[in-house]
Amino acid sequence: MADSRFKNEATASAYERLLLPRIFNPWGRLLLAKAGLKPGDRVLDVATGPGTLARLAAELSGPAGRVSGVDNSPQMLALAKDKAPLPRSAPVEYLEAQADGLPFPAATFDVVLCQQGLQFFPDQLAALKEMRRVLKPGGCVALSLWADIKAMTLFSAFLDAVDQSMAQPAPRAALGWLDAPGLTSLLERAGFQGVQLGEEVQVAVFEQGLAQALACVEGTTAGAPVRAMAPETRRAFELRVAEALAPYAQDGVLRVPARAWVAVAHA
Repeated sequence: MADSRFKNEATASAYERLLLPRIFNPWGRLLLAKAGLKPGDRVLDVATGPGTLARLAAELSGPAGRVSGVDNSPQMLALAKDKAPLPRSAPVEYLEAQADGLPFPAATFDVVLCQQGLQFFPDQLAALKEMRRVLKPGGCVALSLWADIKAMTLFSAFLDAVDQSMAQPAPRAALGWLDAPGLTSLLERAGFQGVQLGEEVQVAVFEQGLAQALACVEGTTAGAPVRAMAPETRRAFELRVAEALAPYAQDGVLRVPARAWVAVAHA
């Protein structure tokens, strides 16, 4: 489902502590608004990570609903399972599974969600067909992914600086970026109808500036190669990130934009 570099405790912890409140929670709320969840809905969150979107969905679907989250990272799922249930929310179950082999019967869910997961799936079409299979007739899929390899400015700065700092850069975790026609076509080939697709922009604010942004590197797939750097290489890496993010700095605060495709379609 996602690259194995997500299966690291340091990555999972930084993702939860730093990236969720500034990036993934705001994007998750936007995606849920597009999906139009209702009280009582049965919801599946694919590539749930530490359960961010699943918990937000549980609040919207309420006690009469039910939410399932799947991911292939046991470390991320451990974080999700460790969180206390939210009051007046749907129960949430978490399962370890691949996106192209969902462990549910056909026509189980009213809504299937996938936030920033599709670009990591080795077989995107197979994953979307599985999402289509487990949706009830007329059910909704809502997904988001960065609009292109540079669209998540923060992560792009990290990964570019890693590549420039290493003699042999590690392969990028994301396997398949999609433009608007490509994503629309993929959804239609998977059997979805009425695809609605738009590009959305949000700004992540780092009130403590560059140091806080650099701490976020642990929550990305760049975390492992950065941890392995020698001190001189690490300093060069940090200088490159600072240069890349300088246009977004003002009065000690970083305001870093990101662009994502948000798509909604029906079974």
